[in-house]
Amino acid sequence: MRKPNRQSEQGIALMFTLLALLVLSAIAAGLMFMSSTEASVSGNFKMQEKAYFAARAGVEEVRDRMLTANPNSLAAVLPAQLPTTGGKVLYVLQQGVTMADVTNVTTSNPLADDELCHDFGPGSFGGMTYKPLNVRCTDLPGSASWYTTPQPTSVAPYPLEYKWVRVTLKENDSSSGYLVDPAQAPGNTVCWDGNSEVVVPDNATPCSSLPKTPNPVYLVTALAVAPGGARRIVQQDISQTPSNSFNYGLYATGTDCGALTLGGGAQTFSFNSATEGTPTNPPNNISNTGGNVGSNGNVSLNGGTTSVNGTTSSSVGGVGACNKGNGITTSGGATYGTPAVNPPQTPPTPPAPNPLPPTKGCPTYCYNSSQTLSPGAYGNVNVTGGAAITLEGGTTSNPAVYNMNSISLAGGSTLIINGPVVLNIAGVNQNNPVDFTGGTFQNNTAVPSNFVINYGGTANVNISGGSAAYGVINAPNANLSFTGGSNFYGQAIGATISDMGGTSIYYDQSLKTPGPNNSSFFEIALRELSY
Repeated sequence: MRKPNRQSEQGIALMFTLLALLVLSAIAAGLMFMSSTEASVSGNFKMQEKAYFAARAGVEEVRDRMLTANPNSLAAVLPAQLPTTGGKVLYVLQQGVTMADVTNVTTSNPLADDELCHDFGPGSFGGMTYKPLNVRCTDLPGSASWYTTPQPTSVAPYPLEYKWVRVTLKENDSSSGYLVDPAQAPGNTVCWDGNSEVVVPDNATPCSSLPKTPNPVYLVTALAVAPGGARRIVQQDISQTPSNSFNYGLYATGTDCGALTLGGGAQTFSFNSATEGTPTNPPNNISNTGGNVGSNGNVSLNGGTTSVNGTTSSSVGGVGACNKGNGITTSGGATYGTPAVNPPQTPPTPPAPNPLPPTKGCPTYCYNSSQTLSPGAYGNVNVTGGAAITLEGGTTSNPAVYNMNSISLAGGSTLIINGPVVLNIAGVNQNNPVDFTGGTFQNNTAVPSNFVINYGGTANVNISGGSAAYGVINAPNANLSFTGGSNFYGQAIGATISDMGGTSIYYDQSLKTPGPNNSSFFEIALRELSY
């Protein structure tokens, strides 16, 4: 019997084994490559995110330092003009970064400011070459006189990854041709009126000359570069909400019947704290005119001795069931001065304190003994037991700023003001974020603008004054009520205003001219730039 010759088949198993090993090795190599790629992608994403938030941190550091109350304030060196009209560009540098790094615009230098040419449109300043969106700038203005750097530079307690922050005024065609107002010239200054950005008709006209006395808009741009080379640029439009300049002692922004209600013998007058001399109660330069009140809705006056010694304005000429032609209803013999139907007023809403204060209350923020509080952030402040709490005052140009979530006075307690104070109320989860019904406040300066309460929420504000109740209440969305029957000197703005206990209102004529603006800078817009 013949045996088959299988010599030609020897080694076939080895060949299949090697082929299988080769396939498995290719699969393993592919898996390793995929794993390495995913790790690289993850690492790059992490560096990109780190750079993004570092740039955000730079913007926030500078935004805080723009306030006059900051110990390292930049307020004195902020640009007062556009660079195109002679103003300087302000740079805040991180530790270890110099202006030589910023101005060396080359592709190999990640610290260069290769974005500036987009913020001032074609025909920019200093001979700089304009580039369209998403194309990096190739140069900067020629001489060093176009920029300034403050000292100290960054004051972050730990060096952050951002490299520089640039501050300029915003012009109409910032962001490469985007026009805030197409009806105005491209190179004109942009302002913020509390509700929208507006543009001056020419750069010889300051923002404060426009209606609602808006404030300049600043363009704050930050560059961050992570250790791995990731580069991110973010930009904010920021401004301060304009100060009040209404010619009213009381003004209600609500549009319903009885948006503004006076009764119980309440009367309105005017005086001028700037010309009074030695303060008296009531003021020694009191006037039976100028005690103006107004409302976007109906004004209701009740009681025989209730009177408005000034203009009484309604913006709607009456609404609903209370439509009486001029929007003013009276009962019981109440009287008022010249009636008027005026356009609705939209006072700007005060921004929330930034950062928000704590929201906790007792025992940390409960006080039942007299003491003095330093400027800073507080939670739900509750004053009881007849305690007298004094808020330290600053100066007219740099008042002491207190950020509180809420404040209540009870048990005959007193809030004492001995110098210029701004009290910003957050009101988070509070029905009565300002409640003075169980006590009183005492402004010993006798100047209403030295005690300003800002609240942008929609809850209740309850005020009980006294012989030295001088203040400005700026709460255009809140339900504001006066109790106790004592006098109030200054100005109050609310969504609704109720004064049914006979509190007389003395409007301070000096409030027609807004005082120093010490509110936080409001973020109007935030964007990331791709360069």
